[in-house]
Amino acid sequence: MATRETIVIDGSVLEGGGQILRNGMALSCLLRLPIKVDKIRAGRDKPGLRPQHLTGILLVRDLCGGKLVGATEGSTEISFTPSKNQGGNFKADTKTAGSTCLLIQVALPCLVLAQQPSVLDLRGGTDASMAPPVDYFSQVFLPIASRFGFNVEIQLIKRYDLHLSLVTSLMGDL
Repeated sequence: MATRETIVIDGSVLEGGGQILRNGMALSCLLRLPIKVDKIRAGRDKPGLRPQHLTGILLVRDLCGGKLVGATEGSTEISFTPSKNQGGNFKADTKTAGSTCLLIQVALPCLVLAQQPSVLDLRGGTDASMAPPVDYFSQVFLPIASRFGFNVEIQLIKRYDLHLSLVTSLMGDL
């Protein structure tokens, strides 16, 4: 693959939270474009990567076999160079009540083009504040995603207590 210019993303744009980081990582993985995100969560009381953000970007790195630099708690800048979306079995644990649904949000786009079905064992909060609850994903988002051929099953092991299993199957040709 030819070397592509790194896209620089300002993490302080709009509300300056974690969403721009999640979107940037997922799109980087899908498009196989290297990114640099600076000023991560600059609009928050505690800027930089918190455990749940770090867990999400490490998961994306693993999903697409990418190279991630600067990924430490509190970091306000990361660089990411994706490789090929792999699929398979992955585990991500925020070690906090950080939202598993936000982990799903950053991981699912990466799995769209994976070469094999995937199982994600996600641990964190299921109904965290400032994040979609697990019931929204299972009852609203997933039925809509299935209309587009993306088959996902969520197995909630224990509500509120850090364990959610996500199973995807291949979408076929897009």
